[in-house]
Amino acid sequence: MLMSSKLAPTIDPVLGESRLSDIAPIFNLIQNGSLNGHFSNLYTRPRYMAGLGIQLFSLCKNGRIKLPDGTWHQAKMKVLRVGGDFAGFVILRHDAHQPAESEIYMCGLENDFRGQGLGEWLLGAALSEVPVGHTVFADCLPNSVQMKTLLMKLRFDEVKLPASAQISSLARRFAYHVT
Repeated sequence: MLMSSKLAPTIDPVLGESRLSDIAPIFNLIQNGSLNGHFSNLYTRPRYMAGLGIQLFSLCKNGRIKLPDGTWHQAKMKVLRVGGDFAGFVILRHDAHQPAESEIYMCGLENDFRGQGLGEWLLGAALSEVPVGHTVFADCLPNSVQMKTLLMKLRFDEVKLPASAQISSLARRFAYHVT
């Protein structure tokens, strides 16, 4: 399991299933991240904000997410709690057409919990649930320097994609092969 060993002894993180009460803090974390360039800035527009709320509800209740191209995919939304408080989340999307592939669709950590090794712990715990033989992808926008650094630390490799396959001309894709 890829979990950080440098957590302070007083930190006892727990990764669990999302609850309806987690939708608001996840929504707010994505909104704030969008304003800082960590997520698409489309999530700052009312139409997309409404869609995001519906997506989070669908994920929480049905374990499914609808992508911009209109396709539905199985996904898991896991929540990180520290001392019972919401600290962050990760959404892992699974592609039915590519059963040995998954994607870190979104991941975020509250500011108060940064710099404590919890981001590494969160992704390590999420990756430990992915079956051996899978490839996990993650796309990073340029302002997501911390995420890119974390992915490299967790042994993700940068994948060169043709411009037509990128989520943005500046986004970078990373891949991790679960062994």
